Amino acid sequence: METIWIYQFRLIVIGDSTVGKSCLLHRFTQGRFPGMRSPACDPTVGVDFFSRLLEIEPGKRIKLQLWDTAGQERFR
Repeated sequence: METIWIYQFRLIVIGDSTVGKSCLLHRFTQGRFPGMRSPACDPTVGVDFFSRLLEIEPGKRIKLQLWDTAGQERFR
């Protein structure tokens, strides 16, 4: 079975609460910002996960695992 990516990277996004970490990851993976009443606008509890395949050269793909952390002190 052939792998569809050559490398896999994990990017962990950290920062203060309510600064837009989830919205940026949603925009990067879905191509748009979430609506104001979207569940993606709710505060993250613990960690949320996103992923995206990127073609860096023709025929060469990488997989990005994006971790969205809660900005609350108790999750650090």
